[in-house]
Amino acid sequence: MKNGHNFLYQPRDYRTIELWKDVSEEEWYNPLWQRKNSIRDLEKLKKVIRLSPFQESEISRTLVALREQGKEPMRITPYYASLMEEDPFHPVMLPGEKNQKRLDPVFWQSVPTPANLLFPDTGLEGAMSESSRSFGAAYQRYPNRIALFVAENTSCASYCVHCQRAKSLDGSVDVNHTEIDKGLFYIGYNRNINEVLVTGGDALMISKNRLRYILEELSRIPHLRVIRIATRVPVVMPMGVTSELLELIKEASNKYNDGPEKYVYFMTHINHYHEITPDLAAAAKKIRDHGFTIRNQTVLLNHVNDYYRTLAETFRRMFWIGVHPYYLLQCHKEKGIVHFITPIQVGKIYMKHLQGWISGVTVPRYAANIEGGGGKVLLMPSGHDTLNVETQIDSKISESYATVVTWDGREIHNYEALGRTKRSEFEEGVRIMDEFIGRSGVFLPKLIIIDSNGKHIETTNRTKLPVIEIMKKSSLLEYETYNGSMPLTNPTDIRDDLERLFSESKFTLDQKG
Repeated sequence: MKNGHNFLYQPRDYRTIELWKDVSEEEWYNPLWQRKNSIRDLEKLKKVIRLSPFQESEISRTLVALREQGKEPMRITPYYASLMEEDPFHPVMLPGEKNQKRLDPVFWQSVPTPANLLFPDTGLEGAMSESSRSFGAAYQRYPNRIALFVAENTSCASYCVHCQRAKSLDGSVDVNHTEIDKGLFYIGYNRNINEVLVTGGDALMISKNRLRYILEELSRIPHLRVIRIATRVPVVMPMGVTSELLELIKEASNKYNDGPEKYVYFMTHINHYHEITPDLAAAAKKIRDHGFTIRNQTVLLNHVNDYYRTLAETFRRMFWIGVHPYYLLQCHKEKGIVHFITPIQVGKIYMKHLQGWISGVTVPRYAANIEGGGGKVLLMPSGHDTLNVETQIDSKISESYATVVTWDGREIHNYEALGRTKRSEFEEGVRIMDEFIGRSGVFLPKLIIIDSNGKHIETTNRTKLPVIEIMKKSSLLEYETYNGSMPLTNPTDIRDDLERLFSESKFTLDQKG
């Protein structure tokens, strides 16, 4: 890409993939076909990507172990699988992204690997504490807004292996009608609530009858102003965004409303620019054409998007297709996913260096969901004293903990964004993944090493923090530079040249003609 041209990621042509070589275009773009033919086992997966016999055996071992835990560990739509490169262990990335140290980002997000079995005593179960803050299907953390869980038969089109709700991968997750009705009742009861997030799993994966019922009941609540639809369908199965479905949402969300119109937002989940394809762009346009706004919540993920250019390209490309970056969220300390966590210090440095270099409306707010239902804490520009001293965030390596203050004024001391493990366990985990990947230096989990007494020793893989210079930023973002230094930001610097070129341009020549 140069200056924004051809910025949409082009996935592999599905007809070149063995598993789908005989699939018609009509079938491919049928969401029912996509759901029915989701990849749920190794036999299908190895017909889509290149795996060695050892890699096959390790993925198989992981799937068996997760199923024994009651999980349905893998579900990938054919469309989303086509976004993976044929060789996910040697991806082609943009300059500046250190492709030799990366795996395919879609592979990392969707295929369980032995990494998901590492560090079993690190992290939390049910970090969001949803059961302790709920009435029926309604879950509340803030005064004026609430989440309504509506899952039906584990309603996600594709499973994300970094999901903050590990229970979403349970073999069966189905919110019954009574629980939904209790949630609707509570929303109507609490007149402070003016926003509701209809979520999941995925709000667009439940039956049309259930979705219509929920939206129509919400339309009756006079104090409700905004309905947010949480979905990853546009990203993992964009053909599921149909005009019929959007018309249903538009009609049902205000069907019994006799006051000001209730506004509908779509909340989606793009983590990497490889997910921003022509099909996603078409789905986003369809949503916008029906009058809905789309906002995105990206999760900062180690091994996926923890690079300056990756974040910049992801934020600006989604904005170019009409999706507004909303949050960059710190990855949760949920069991099984701690290897995805990036230190807050690194995230803050990247966010600091994005300011001004891409449009302000493309820079999301960096935040962490505090465990125990504490809500989101803003990490940029304030809200998290990264160093616990008044020192610039990128001047030295800090402690691995800090004090955070929640929206309701509660101070949480010694908050740790990273997981904790013993050195022997860490080294064994790295050895296992090096063998799985086939080379070292790729799997670099950020963890707090503790001794036998639980005392902090060091934070791994943080010998230095990222340093991003002006010239490097110009190069990474593919900006042309003025006098080999900065991009041109003041036209008066080259006024004479501009006047000459303008006199020779169509604007002047057309007038003369």
